[in-house]
Amino acid sequence: MTTSARWVPILRRATAPLLLVAAILVVFLPLSRSYDLDVFVRAAYAALHGQHVYPSPGSPAVYSGSSFVYPYFAVWPFVALASLSSGLSSMVFFFVCVCAVLMSCFVGTKGDPWPATLTLCTAFTITGLQLGALSPLLFVGAVFLWRLRDRPLALALLAAPLIACKLFLAPLLVWLLLARRYRAFAYASASTVGLLALSFALGPIGPGPYLQVLSQLGTHEAQSGFGLIGALMDAHLPPGAAQATAVALALALFAAAYVHFRRTRDERVSFCAGIVASLVLTPVLWSHYLILVSAALLTLGARRRWFVVLALASWAISPPHGVYLDTDMIEDITSSGAWPAVVVSVLLLAYASVRARGAWANGSRTRP
Repeated sequence: MTTSARWVPILRRATAPLLLVAAILVVFLPLSRSYDLDVFVRAAYAALHGQHVYPSPGSPAVYSGSSFVYPYFAVWPFVALASLSSGLSSMVFFFVCVCAVLMSCFVGTKGDPWPATLTLCTAFTITGLQLGALSPLLFVGAVFLWRLRDRPLALALLAAPLIACKLFLAPLLVWLLLARRYRAFAYASASTVGLLALSFALGPIGPGPYLQVLSQLGTHEAQSGFGLIGALMDAHLPPGAAQATAVALALALFAAAYVHFRRTRDERVSFCAGIVASLVLTPVLWSHYLILVSAALLTLGARRRWFVVLALASWAISPPHGVYLDTDMIEDITSSGAWPAVVVSVLLLAYASVRARGAWANGSRTRP
């Protein structure tokens, strides 16, 4: 087979995702500014020119939506974009994120184009691409963390920037403990702490003021997002009780995952429990963070129909910016924090489907 002939099936499989990328670029990107990317680029420009990168702890600028509130090392990859125009930097970051999402989906499904297409179809992904958010890259990182689970050092090198950049993902590492991958857990934890320590040592802010910034941000924005803690606070539960409820739910998820692992030695459920627990425990949860549920489906090896269900649910939970679906059902879903039930139901049903399919295949092979 010639080289050109080898590329034909690859291009055919990539046709649907590439057409969808073009549609997102033409239809959805113009509906919103890339607010998150603007924050990173401004912070990178400030770092290059010796200006203030962080807002003053305790000031309203912390929760203004336009301030940099990430560890200092997160500025470094955006330094190259700081010298480009706003439009060009947005296009570069868009294509980097899209290519990374497509690659991780193709790797996770051994070339099946439909999970990639359906992942791009979710409102969560589209919103993240519109805003220039890190969430598409978090999805990519989660997919490759799973694939690197047998290589502790490589996993640690990926986990460090992934977890340190978005600390709400720290519960994902509990999966390694539940699966008895103690060396991988130790490496990942040490590398994450080391990267944060280096970031504080080289940056303009120490761990104390940074934690103050995060605390202020979480207190102010919890009720604005999609987090379970914010939903409970909206239901007039005190913040401490709301946080305790979220912790209890996360512990219950991990306990169930551990019991399942001891019985089946299948750590996919532990990995998915880590993703769901991360989403449950974070006080600030924006809709585009829920792209991580697609990573859980890829890990489970779920059939296409479950990606379709997730895509449809995403549009009901939170349409992309600039798209308005004003129905009572959608308002009830987005205001009640019902997404944990939706996510857990989709993952449980998808996993049950995968298990049933495996049992049927094993039974077919053993029949005379």
